[in-house]
Amino acid sequence: MARKRNPLQPLGELEAAVLDALWDEGELSTPATYERVGTPRGLSYTTILTVLQRLTVKRLVVRRAGGRSHLYAPAMTREEFAERRAESLAAVLVDLGTAGVGAFLAEANRLDPQMVATLRSKLRMRR
Repeated sequence: MARKRNPLQPLGELEAAVLDALWDEGELSTPATYERVGTPRGLSYTTILTVLQRLTVKRLVVRRAGGRSHLYAPAMTREEFAERRAESLAAVLVDLGTAGVGAFLAEANRLDPQMVATLRSKLRMRR
């Protein structure tokens, strides 16, 4: 049985570059995305098209007709993506139980003090 893909799993380097370009511009055609991301990397047009299609399947990008080529736009803001990704990672840590939460806490000393205060506040609200 095929494993269900989590649309918020980490992106590949090229997927992240394409999504960054879309976040920067708001909406791009396939050729414009190719010029912005593919050309500087020496990639083919079809490679960029495939990445756009995969991001659409993952529901990270929305596609609409736009004349001779489709137009692509991010399905959520950078901030929304980061928040959903963080929630997804937190769920994985909780699912791992003591080992997952313990591993996170072992790295907590690297957190910004303001972030620690925010986490404490959120924990208090959940109690």
